[in-house]
Amino acid sequence: MRRLPLDVCPVRGGRQPEQVLVRGCWRRVENVVDHWRETGRWWKGESLRDFFLVETNRGDLVVSKGQASWRVERLID
Repeated sequence: MRRLPLDVCPVRGGRQPEQVLVRGCWRRVENVVDHWRETGRWWKGESLRDFFLVETNRGDLVVSKGQASWRVERLID
């Protein structure tokens, strides 16, 4: 697995991810393989985030959604 800069990969979606921008190319989410919730480090002010393992038309990703923002956590090779 490779780590990506978290601020350079926008995600489109409502309750679950629908498209992810990786290296200037939108990837369509084909399937949500898994979904889980983490509380984060509350003592550092981190809030609850929903995580999704998704299959896209160009590879697998882990993306997360907080109260107001999506972000890409991992690109899976």
